[in-house]
Amino acid sequence: MSFIGNLLIAKQILAPVLAFMVSFFAMPIIIRIAVKKELVAKPNHRTSHKGRIPNIGGVSIFIGFTIALLFAVNISLYPSFQYFLLGLIFMFFIGLRDDILILSARKKFLGEIIAILAFVVLGDIRITNLHNFFGIGEIHYTFSILLSVLVCLVIINALNLIDGIDGLASGIGIIASLFFGICFLLIGNVMNNQLAIVALSLFGALVPFFIYNVFGTRNKIFMGDAGALCLGFIIALLSIEFCEVNLASTNLFNLDTAPIIVVSVLILPLFDTFRVFIIRMSQGKSPFKPDKNHLHHNLLALGFTHKKATSILLGFTGLFIAISLLGNALPRWVLLVIIVGLAVIFSEFLKIKLKNKQTRERNIRMPYNPHISDIHENVIN
Repeated sequence: MSFIGNLLIAKQILAPVLAFMVSFFAMPIIIRIAVKKELVAKPNHRTSHKGRIPNIGGVSIFIGFTIALLFAVNISLYPSFQYFLLGLIFMFFIGLRDDILILSARKKFLGEIIAILAFVVLGDIRITNLHNFFGIGEIHYTFSILLSVLVCLVIINALNLIDGIDGLASGIGIIASLFFGICFLLIGNVMNNQLAIVALSLFGALVPFFIYNVFGTRNKIFMGDAGALCLGFIIALLSIEFCEVNLASTNLFNLDTAPIIVVSVLILPLFDTFRVFIIRMSQGKSPFKPDKNHLHHNLLALGFTHKKATSILLGFTGLFIAISLLGNALPRWVLLVIIVGLAVIFSEFLKIKLKNKQTRERNIRMPYNPHISDIHENVIN
């Protein structure tokens, strides 16, 4: 193997290791700074945590990820990378501003669009083809831009909304980044090797946060908007590139149902976001008004701990990915119906279980009144 080939393999191995080390050792420092400067999440009627927890864990993820990329990615082999990095930095500061000073929803939304346009328009990283889904192949440039921005907005905000219990958003990020990283390595070629570095660097940066967030006691920390928005931004890039790569590749590992596989990887945040939006609008509320109707809230209401609820939801994510890979030969719409149908069944199952639990609790709380009981028996007789 040539020197260049050995160097590339070394970078693919060292990038996630470097991201892990930087993120891991930066985390305690960031926690101390957050506590000292009162950069903490305070409990309220919507939160499920107790105590004042630092909420700028996204800083360590961003630092670890960015340093690993600057070390390992070859911009000459992946020219669009510079525009992706530009958008990522902008997205990071939008999230950090919101974590520290609170940003209005309108300004945050506008900032997200600007960050997305950096890599969609300037970097030309966009959805160019619908993979013959419903007979639609290549799409017009203008529609391609609009669709790409919309898809990125949905992914970014879905991952932000799902960040409600310990380890859930970061766990999905770990699964997605590892999955995409392995796929890019298997498909190969120059650009895919650079994309593999991006994906695996995210994996390395997320693992330390997951450890502190899920298993931390005194050193517990939350991701915050800086972390959630950056996570969604990176996953959006990887999702689009994954679809485009599989469109052009003739490799043995080419996946014809790439868009559906992306849906399966992100089924939990995507499905849950649409689900809660429908619930809110059916109740006459704004779809953006926060509540406790998410799937993870249902699991907590059923008595599961954060760790168990996260394990269940991440387990289902793995199951959906396996189903999409095994069903790669199926028609795209059939596979999509199967995946969405299973998500609906799971959601309805939780809804029934929660309703039964609430009914039992109401019956237990209702005191026994013999007078009412006698009247009821007389009416029946």
